[in-house]
Amino acid sequence: MSRKVKEKQLLVIGEEKTGKSMTETNVSKLISTDDSHNSRTLTSLNMMRKNKNFCDVVLHVGSSEIHGHRAILASASPYLFQMFSVEDEKKGNNRERSSMSFKLNGGFDTKSLNILIDYAYTGRLEVQDSMVKNVYLAATQLKMGKVANKCVEYLVENLTVDNCTDIRSLPGISNNKIILEKINGFITEKFDSLVKAPSFICLPCFKIEVLSQSRQEMELVNPAALIRLSIQWIQGQQDVKMERLVEKTHLLYLALDNTLQDCSELPNSDLSDSEIVQDYKKMSKKHGTGLSTGKHKKVPLQPAGPRVLILADSHPKIFEQDPGWDLVAFSRIGEHSFLALTFINNHLSRLSISMKLNPSPITTPEITRSVSNGPDTYQMMAHMTDVKCAAGCANFNETLLVCGGYDRGECLKSVESYDPSTNVWAALAPLKEARGRFNIAVVLGNVYAVGGSNGCTELSTVEKYDPELHKWTRVSNLPIARSNAGVCSLNDKLYCIGGWNGEMGMKQCEMYDPLTDEWVTISPLKTGRNQAGVCAFGNKLVAVGGCDAWNCLSSMEIYDPVENEWVMGPSMTTNRRGCGIAEFKGKLYVVGGSDGTHSLASTEIFDYEEQTWSPGPSMTTPRANVGVAVIGNRLYAVGGFSGKTFLNSIEYLDETTNEWTTFVPKPLLLLLNMKNSTLDEDLDFGRD
Repeated sequence: MSRKVKEKQLLVIGEEKTGKSMTETNVSKLISTDDSHNSRTLTSLNMMRKNKNFCDVVLHVGSSEIHGHRAILASASPYLFQMFSVEDEKKGNNRERSSMSFKLNGGFDTKSLNILIDYAYTGRLEVQDSMVKNVYLAATQLKMGKVANKCVEYLVENLTVDNCTDIRSLPGISNNKIILEKINGFITEKFDSLVKAPSFICLPCFKIEVLSQSRQEMELVNPAALIRLSIQWIQGQQDVKMERLVEKTHLLYLALDNTLQDCSELPNSDLSDSEIVQDYKKMSKKHGTGLSTGKHKKVPLQPAGPRVLILADSHPKIFEQDPGWDLVAFSRIGEHSFLALTFINNHLSRLSISMKLNPSPITTPEITRSVSNGPDTYQMMAHMTDVKCAAGCANFNETLLVCGGYDRGECLKSVESYDPSTNVWAALAPLKEARGRFNIAVVLGNVYAVGGSNGCTELSTVEKYDPELHKWTRVSNLPIARSNAGVCSLNDKLYCIGGWNGEMGMKQCEMYDPLTDEWVTISPLKTGRNQAGVCAFGNKLVAVGGCDAWNCLSSMEIYDPVENEWVMGPSMTTNRRGCGIAEFKGKLYVVGGSDGTHSLASTEIFDYEEQTWSPGPSMTTPRANVGVAVIGNRLYAVGGFSGKTFLNSIEYLDETTNEWTTFVPKPLLLLLNMKNSTLDEDLDFGRD
């Protein structure tokens, strides 16, 4: 059917910018726009392509040849543009006028490529249902994003139980969050039907059994958390071929660092080394299928995950998961068994998990009352209002006080307090001026914020918070402005140790007397330090780590206020700056920090009597420039920088379990635990 060419003509007559009238300049213009020009030109070019007229490129796909015009193809495909450009650069000014020839690798489908070439010339996409997936794959390789999006939208609109796993496996799907959520939502909704489909049954299956130490743990398990821990274990076996991993059923246990470990590596003397474990060891040894990780024999280099196996109330996305190693959907197929669809090393796989009760369990503290209360037992620790690192942190009247700090773009004035008994943060009066890279200490019932930086310059100012007046007031300034100084209290005096003056780590140290409002210089450090960990320990001060001008330090200095002298102590095993430090359980705990390259999750413990350092349990998250404080029987780690993001989360080291966690018992359970010895055996847990 013929089409009439529509033209718009516009006669423009007017004055030029010089202000001269039309009669003075006698200027007129004709502007004509042909709406069909582009379409007509491309149609002509497409006809030339089909007739091989003026073609300057030939694409070879298998035994087929596709002729075209480089300019048209390059404008439609960034992939082809790059390929043609590289060839142009090679030939330079010596380019031949004859056609260029390119062999396309990567498994291109000839029909799909022809469809995309037609689209490049016509802007029209017409694909049979059976070809949409192949066209999507070709468009993805050619980086033709708009076509790929149209194809994947069509595929998502036509999802079925039979094709959803194939579509979920397509490359690039994980990068499109909206599409990914739709596919995952469909799979989750239809999962009970999907597990019976041939496409699901044909997937490789990883089979895992997890030993549990009590029936309570089995009742309170969070399936999503258990599955993600299992994925992490498989991810740790990348030196073993995946085909070998699916050959057997793996018996795993939860190690003290909160990772799953293979029971074949469990020491024979361990309390959990039951007959089940011994039989598994024999079978593994006989068939040579034991997988050695050795992680339970040493402190893990990566941060430990939170204790999740008994937390049915935990969030399903506790772990930051690599899209290539992720949980898609799961269902409970038995009282203590689960079947999941997972991404394992960028491939869809089945994951079958069963929990087994170890007949010789480790004795663990009894969980309060009936397991029927399990789902409401734990909750996530509340987060701070703002992300921050290098903030002031202290125990203030048995609450966790956090002042100022530095977020992504500025130093902060905000002050907030965390009540461990209620798991609630409350805002307090803000600092008089924004400050980050500083520390606080409590002396004679008042909080002192010392020095730091306002984001532009180091500060010499000092503020005092009076809880009765609920406000901050200025006190005497430091003799020298500084940031990243160590601050602590000892014998009703406030100490400021080292720091940064804009050039190097400082040796200078001062003591402040709240009664006289005066700073006095004391003996300097032997090594200049900024971002050092400083705290009172016994009747002395301790300064560890930090950095001088360029280097992170592992050394330790101890100050005797009676002798007014610093002496060197044993060095830590790891160089650290921006670490937290506190006395906990009669020993010195150094937490997190940075080694100059990476944010650290590891901890170290100093035994003063033995004069030795030993590794402690790792935090759940790396934290540089972290704040720490001890409240009750818990050592808290606050905020910091993970190496990727600033943090508003907190976690604590529990004295009874010797593990870091981001979960706390709900307030009712805390009350019941504290009053456990006087509880009436007939207490009604259903009563408000």
